[in-house]
Amino acid sequence: MVYQIGIVGAGALTRIALAPALAAMPDARVAAVLDPDPLALRSVADLCPDALLTTDVERFFATGFDAVHIATPNHLHEPYALRTLRAGIPTIVDKPLGHTVESARAIAEAADETGTTALVGYMAKHNAANIEAARLVRTGAIGEPRAMVAARLGWRKYDWRGRRSEGGLGCLADLGIYPVLTAVDLFGADPVRCQATAYPIDDPERTELYAQATLWFDDQRYLHLETSFTFDQQPASAEVSGYSLVGTEGILQVNGGWAMNGGGTVDYCNGTGWHQSKLVTVDPYVSQYRTLMACAAGAPVPPELSLRRGVTDVEILYAIADVAATATGPVPIQVGTAAALAPVSGR
Repeated sequence: MVYQIGIVGAGALTRIALAPALAAMPDARVAAVLDPDPLALRSVADLCPDALLTTDVERFFATGFDAVHIATPNHLHEPYALRTLRAGIPTIVDKPLGHTVESARAIAEAADETGTTALVGYMAKHNAANIEAARLVRTGAIGEPRAMVAARLGWRKYDWRGRRSEGGLGCLADLGIYPVLTAVDLFGADPVRCQATAYPIDDPERTELYAQATLWFDDQRYLHLETSFTFDQQPASAEVSGYSLVGTEGILQVNGGWAMNGGGTVDYCNGTGWHQSKLVTVDPYVSQYRTLMACAAGAPVPPELSLRRGVTDVEILYAIADVAATATGPVPIQVGTAAALAPVSGR
């Protein structure tokens, strides 16, 4: 049986990652692609020559596929996810789960009510470098992790991500989410305090182009992150994507851990000297689809990919934005509740 997957959205993610991943899988294929822009559909035509490419929503949903991947601008995640989940179609919703906390919660509640298999499209959690970093922490290679310093910088100034109504948040949701996800995995906890700055912030029209934050996970462990849409270096692949993790008995450095190609490097130094991990790189999007197929067949959804996890992560991102808007800190933050600080426009 060849697993049939419909993709909503024919943008860069589908063109660069999703369609090529499915083309490389002998037991899965792109069945249909939906996008309102005919030019976008033409840009993926060579990658999925047997797929239905359509601007017609009803024609897309009449195709008859086994699963759907929602890869649209953030504000469209909710309407498409509600439709697929209520139809009982296994679904991947790309990150972030929703453009607002309320939107993310609505998607998760629909999955709970229907019992439909659903995952958040967290590519970085399938990346070999991050998996290896987590393994090194678990096995005590650098002792107890204490401090993580991370940067995820890119160039995203002139698209929907800069518009509050479509992105919800800007660089925090598109790029800054990666250090947050990885820190939660490496520390094994959610943050409890935050200090942050960003620009612009609390703007009803524009999302943040730049943000810097420190998240405390307890009195000893913290993440300091920098994220930006204004990093304009050539070639385009020169985006910054890496982090250092300092432990009580060593230091770990990861470069390219959030790269779309699943690559990267892991180096660490402890009492026995410097070491470089040998990584077996896999396409993170192929791994993502394999996970979806297994879960749709009855395997449990990994907690770190669940929609409830996705809601918490959106809450963390908005907490960072809220703290930046109040220009105070460090202050306590709460996730997993309806509690908010001074909410930014669009929460």
